[in-house]
Amino acid sequence: MTLGIHTTVHAQGSRFSGYVCHVTLTDSLAVSGRTVLLHEVRGPTGFISDSTTTDRNGRYQFSVPAPDTAARYFVSVEHHDIGYFSSPLPAAPGSADTFPAIVVYDTSYSRPTIELRERHIIVRGEDVDGTRQIIEFLTLGNSGRFTRIAQDTSTPVWQGVLPLGAAQMAVGESDVGTGAVYGRGGRLAVAAPIPPGEKQLLFSYVVPRLGGQLQFPVDQSIARVTISLEDTTAVAVGGGLKLYGVEEVGGAVFKRYDAGNIAAGMSLSVRFEQAIFSIARLKIALIFLVAILLGGTLFWWMWKQRSVASH
Repeated sequence: MTLGIHTTVHAQGSRFSGYVCHVTLTDSLAVSGRTVLLHEVRGPTGFISDSTTTDRNGRYQFSVPAPDTAARYFVSVEHHDIGYFSSPLPAAPGSADTFPAIVVYDTSYSRPTIELRERHIIVRGEDVDGTRQIIEFLTLGNSGRFTRIAQDTSTPVWQGVLPLGAAQMAVGESDVGTGAVYGRGGRLAVAAPIPPGEKQLLFSYVVPRLGGQLQFPVDQSIARVTISLEDTTAVAVGGGLKLYGVEEVGGAVFKRYDAGNIAAGMSLSVRFEQAIFSIARLKIALIFLVAILLGGTLFWWMWKQRSVASH
């Protein structure tokens, strides 16, 4: 009877295993005796559910007796005070899954140079005050064998120039912590460690009314750029940008431009149609018109009341 109960519990549990290795400029070695943490995440919340250490071959294993099928699990290790994380996996009763190998690296303040591989720009429509919200999604790449780290906030891991007058910057859900992304002197700076591979960064800002053109300076080469315009009368030019088509996102229609291999120093800009009455200006004009009409009506009423009183 006891044997039967033990078999049932074992069949309902889940097992996770994996491998940790250290990659240097010349070799790849198993990491033994390293603490590995198992994280369990349900929606926006998560916690560390277990821990273990790697064996002499860099391998580890976790057993989850009662896995939550609505949760996702991932593991993490630290190397030189930098956290390295696996991709998440679901758990099913009786499953045995293997996490992709976690690779840890030595760190460097100076190498390699972090690349801007992709830059996706969304230009929202003009607001009533003439400002526009800009949303950007960047892919940063590290092609070396060191994790690039910042010595301090004055020497970020990566930085890129922003359009003139950019303000009210906000960081969205990204691969780097929001506290490690900041604006400095018209630039976006990232101080978070970037290991070999890619990191994605989502952020937004607001630009003031700058006449009929909005420029995006290019201070470094970019493998791919897209510009999506909510104002479909506008045109994106420079860097070999070509019209890709029109697409609907979140109920709004955007005109999208695409280009590859943008060299540093090229000019990317968006040109807006300069109508005498834009929607925003028309709204303001209507407000003034209503105020004038109300004022005129009040003046006529007062004049009539005085005329009646005089008779």
